Amino acid sequence: MPPAAVGGTAPRFSIAVLTRDEAWGLPRLLWSLEEFLERRGEVLVLDTGSTDDTTAIARHHGCRVELVHDRFDAQLDEVRAAEIERRFARGPDGPLVEAGQRLFHFGDARQLAGTLADNRFVLQLDASDEVPALDIDAFDEWIDSGSVDSFEYDQLYGNIQLRIARFFDRTRYRWEGRVHELPVSSVGDATASSRRRCDRAQLVVRHHKDENKPRTYLAGLALQVMQDPRKSRWWHYLGRELFYNKWYESAVAAFEEHVAMQVAWPAERSQSLCFMGESLEALGRVDDAKEAYRRASASDPTRREPLLRLAATCCRLGELEVAAQCASESLAIPHTSPYPEMEANYTWMPHSILYWSLFWLGRKDQAREHWEIYRSLAPDHSKTLEHARLFPSASVSPELQNRQ
Repeated sequence: MPPAAVGGTAPRFSIAVLTRDEAWGLPRLLWSLEEFLERRGEVLVLDTGSTDDTTAIARHHGCRVELVHDRFDAQLDEVRAAEIERRFARGPDGPLVEAGQRLFHFGDARQLAGTLADNRFVLQLDASDEVPALDIDAFDEWIDSGSVDSFEYDQLYGNIQLRIARFFDRTRYRWEGRVHELPVSSVGDATASSRRRCDRAQLVVRHHKDENKPRTYLAGLALQVMQDPRKSRWWHYLGRELFYNKWYESAVAAFEEHVAMQVAWPAERSQSLCFMGESLEALGRVDDAKEAYRRASASDPTRREPLLRLAATCCRLGELEVAAQCASESLAIPHTSPYPEMEANYTWMPHSILYWSLFWLGRKDQAREHWEIYRSLAPDHSKTLEHARLFPSASVSPELQNRQ
């Protein structure tokens, strides 16, 4: 049965969720939205063909369920599969895709979900999300003010934090992209003044990945690039998917395409170069990998990732002076870039490289200081116990502690 309604007005925004066989994660999401549902908030579940208890769970919690079955499904035919191989496979890589595999158009499905919602403002979530904080009254006030058309907030993926804006006025934005879809302004460039940046007391979303759920994104991303090769972000996403699938030569080629595009976002270009470096290392081209990390740092010096990738590589190669220098330089970079990075980059990672490099360079007093910071930030890491024997007790200077 739906939860009992409580006093007060219903929220001024809707929540939309795409589902297909999400009985595993959907209850957690809906439990986290208990107050929203109790206040008669609309949770629209757009189901795309579930065969498990997803829709029954949604209805039990008071959600509005719309069934679209396989409306957004397609099959990759032999002609397009062959074209993907011809255009994107390099060296020994492949086959990248298979004819007959399922394609799903996420952007079109999200667009319909937003259109069907009763409210003009819609927060789009995944069924495997959880919402630890949602200040309904604050959002109602901002929506009523008429001065905001979208909200930016933190989404957490394990130890990675991403700033996203999947909460907006559906009359002013549209969804774009087959895979890794994103909202774009439908009324020209959105102004910074119309987007509200939320803190974690107002809204935060945590994503829980279902490792058992099959994901075949590569074909959709390749088709996206073929459809609009001038869109730099699609090249980045394609390269990333090739990298995740360990098609390293093909990934390098895709990232080079992205990096060469003048319109590419510097932070995203920087990350493409980091992925390229990892791909080159996997191919045994270590010198080329180090150069890729240097290019990544030059592309966007506001991120720690390139310097720490280079430092880690040099550390493995025994180039300890370079490793220590890069890790030390990274400590001077504050966490300001909106592009996601591992939390470790801004906590224990630089210190772990520094204590190891400095110890073997014979600078053991400095190494001990970084060891103590590392130990305080990562007490449960395996190396913490393993390397404790290298260092007697040591205090940390306030100046160094403040550089974390």
